[in-house]
Amino acid sequence: MLKRLHEDEDDEDDYMSDKILTAAAQASAPQLLNPRRRVPPPTSAPLPKEKSRKLIETEQREQGLSTAIASDNKGFQLLKKMGYKEGTKLGMNQSNGLAEPIPIKILPSRTGLGEQNEKEEQLRIKAEIRTKFHQQAQSTYQDHLKQKYHFKRLRKDIGKCQSICEKLDREKFNLEENILWRNSNIQQDEKGEEDEDFDDGNNQQVVMELQLKTLTEYLRDKHLYCIWCGQTFETSEELDDTCPGNERDLH
Repeated sequence: MLKRLHEDEDDEDDYMSDKILTAAAQASAPQLLNPRRRVPPPTSAPLPKEKSRKLIETEQREQGLSTAIASDNKGFQLLKKMGYKEGTKLGMNQSNGLAEPIPIKILPSRTGLGEQNEKEEQLRIKAEIRTKFHQQAQSTYQDHLKQKYHFKRLRKDIGKCQSICEKLDREKFNLEENILWRNSNIQQDEKGEEDEDFDDGNNQQVVMELQLKTLTEYLRDKHLYCIWCGQTFETSEELDDTCPGNERDLH
């Protein structure tokens, strides 16, 4: 018995026992070693923020506008004396009268009442001017492309007429030179190397159209040939009856 008690005392004094180790760990905790260090208290729910003055004014204004005028209101009583009935519209004409109060519009700045409308009008005018400018620029560009295409087609038609006219004149009349097709190849090469942007586009167009008309009429009168039909006719009567006319658009 004495031996067993002695063994129990030895177990309690063992410095490697779980009891001694647990007590040592608690004694060496940071909050105990440093008395100034304290464990922060548990976080609580955040306090509600106070509403700003602007938000309070907005809520009160909306609440006041959404609340109907009571019957004991002085303004309401004055309206009743003038013949107003609750639930009807203001004014003699009930179809165009006001059923609701005029809404309040808060201006974003401290400028006058007409400042915002003036700015909107200026922006509208600028946008309209910008739109017109883009439309005019687009129209001018399209006109330039049409004129450029028309010039190319005129040059092609003139060169074709001169080539056919030269061939028929040499075969039928044995002509060595004709002012209508003289140096036609050289002129076409020079025109092909010229810039397409003409300063006097209208005058150039008139001259080229007149030259083409002169060539086509010469081919029809002298050789009974229509450049648009692409064939030679036997007689002038056949030319007049078969050919629609001396214009590209007629074919």
